[in-house]
Order: sequence, then structure tokens, then C-alpha cells
Amino acid sequence: MSRDFTYKIDNENPSEKKFFIRKMFDSIAPTYDFLNRLLSFGIDRTWRNHVARLAGDLKNKILLDVCSGTGDLSKVFIKKEARVVSLDFSIEMLLIGKNKGWLNNELTAGDASVLPFKKATFDFLTIAFGIRNIPDIEKFLSESERVLKKDGKLLILELTRPANKFYGFLYKFYLGMLLPFIGGIISRDRNAYKYLAKTIETFIDPDTLAQMIISKGFSEVKLIRKTFGTATIFYCVK
Repeated sequence: MSRDFTYKIDNENPSEKKFFIRKMFDSIAPTYDFLNRLLSFGIDRTWRNHVARLAGDLKNKILLDVCSGTGDLSKVFIKKEARVVSLDFSIEMLLIGKNKGWLNNELTAGDASVLPFKKATFDFLTIAFGIRNIPDIEKFLSESERVLKKDGKLLILELTRPANKFYGFLYKFYLGMLLPFIGGIISRDRNAYKYLAKTIETFIDPDTLAQMIISKGFSEVKLIRKTFGTATIFYCVK
């Protein structure tokens, strides 16, 4: 029986889905960064750099990078002299990032929806390509608001669907055919890239997510759509 990879909000019983996702990311960790470059044609780096520019001057600021993976975004903020805490529930991802020198010594293996930090700890909380892997998304948003300081910023980078019908058609073909095929061959885990494609196709639309963020105590949410709408940056102020 094939698994249903459709994104569904589950704030009550997300354990089974989380177990599957963690196991999947552990499996594809060795090829994950290479495939990100290949499948995005390298554009994902420009998106991350845009997130870093939005954060501004980070010297002496403390930042939590949630769903950090190997640290592709964390390393950008470390270079900007922020104190960066990187959290992910895939230990394999964290170990690879540490071995690459992309992560510092402040690593935490943990659940994005049960953040092991005190209230009002961080100036910034970032998450890149991770929020659609969180089934109990409302708990994550509440936790993000809790650990941020007053006027703290939540910066989300996520893959989204183009509004334009022509680009939307091309993108749907890419998600349905090319991404699972190429990702499956290189990672040797076709189901993982079927899952990643399906979650992009079925994740909450940006405007609805923005309203959810507002409902959790954020006073401002700005959407910045990138590359014909295939990615969106959410700039959120507590």
C-alpha cells in the first residue's frame, strides 16, 4: 500500500508522521545538500542570502535556526557574527553539518514544536524548507512566539506554488516527474522525494499561513515571493 504524502495539519497526534519524517531525513542526509543545489539549479543559495539580508546586522544577536538540517542557513548567519543555535531532529543531518564545518558547537537534536528553551531567549528564529515537515504547525508557531524576545523576528523560507497558471503547470510537472525521478536515483530513496514533492504541492498557501502566524501573536507578516512564486519568504515580527 502506498503512503499518503499529502500535507495535513495534525496538532493532536503527530508522532507517527514525525517518526517517518525523521527516519526519511536520516536516510537522505548524505546526498541532501547536493540535491538541493541540483534540483533548484543553485537558486536556493540566493533565497537563503535574501533571508540573511532581511535579518540585517546580527552582531551580538542570538538566533535559533530550526529544522537546520546540515546548516546551510546556519552557516550564513554564523558568518554574519550572530550567535547561532541550530536545531534539527535528524541527528544524521546535524553530524554531517558539523563535519562540513557549517555548524558550530551549539547544536540541539530536538522537536521544532517542543523547543527546549526559555521564554524570550532569541532575537531571531529562522526556518528554511522545514515548516512543511511539521504536522503540528500551530504548536510550532506558538513555540516560536514564546522563545522570541519582544520585537523578535521569525523568518520563514519555504517552497510554494506559483500563482501564474503557466508557471504553475510547469512546476507541477517538475514536482510530479522530475524531482522524484532525479532525487530518487541519486538518494536511492524515491519515496523521500515523492514525499518532498507532494508536500510542496499540498502545503498551506502563503496567505493562509500568514493569517495563522498573525493568530499566534505576531503583529506583522510580510510575504516576499521569489522566482515566480516557487519560494516565499515570510518576515514576521513579534
